[in-house]
Amino acid sequence: MKFLSKYILLIMVTLGSCAMYAQDPGNGHDPVYGFDPLLYNGRVYYFYPHPGTKGSQYLFEQFDTLASVSVRGVVYSQSAINYDILNQQFVLKFKNTLGSWSLIEISDAWLDWVTIYGCRFERMEGATGGKRIYQVLGSGKEKILYYYFNELLIDNQLGAQARYFSAPHKEMYFQVNNQLIPIHNNRNFIHAVNPSRQPMLKTYLRQNKIRIRKANDLIINGLINYCNSLPG
Repeated sequence: MKFLSKYILLIMVTLGSCAMYAQDPGNGHDPVYGFDPLLYNGRVYYFYPHPGTKGSQYLFEQFDTLASVSVRGVVYSQSAINYDILNQQFVLKFKNTLGSWSLIEISDAWLDWVTIYGCRFERMEGATGGKRIYQVLGSGKEKILYYYFNELLIDNQLGAQARYFSAPHKEMYFQVNNQLIPIHNNRNFIHAVNPSRQPMLKTYLRQNKIRIRKANDLIINGLINYCNSLPG
């Protein structure tokens, strides 16, 4: 009987381990060998707001099930990913063989980039030191970067100390010569480039009626590509 009990326990442990390594093919999962450890090596995501908390820690309302992530040069597509801007962490959502959803943090050890709803994010050296996650616009030597974050606050107006997430905050930077320059308006953006290019950039902004802090990603991509095409 002792041998039989140990044998049953061994089977249960084995089946439990297999359940951890299950997901649709094409997302870093192989039906025979299980999850690709290069992607699925993060910690379990445990952050759950207090019941009744308004808002969300995520930048996007829903997980992007068509997101892509590159880890050590290997690209995994059709992955369900969202960006936790409170804890500055990418979160991967997947379903195991038991049909339940699991969340893990994507390790930044070998992370190259993540694309969520067409927005490309990279972890790179910040303006004040230390690595931070930025949305990257532009593919040349000069880029526009956005840093997103929010806060978990307490509303005491009704005396109930209700918790809520602030709206996302967005800081804008111009990356040039391996430096990040904060951008507040058209004027300081123009002054951030080489003086010989400033008249052309000023004309481009005026002719296209661009207010850099209010422009959408498509316009900013066109602007930064123009900057990269200028001589000097």
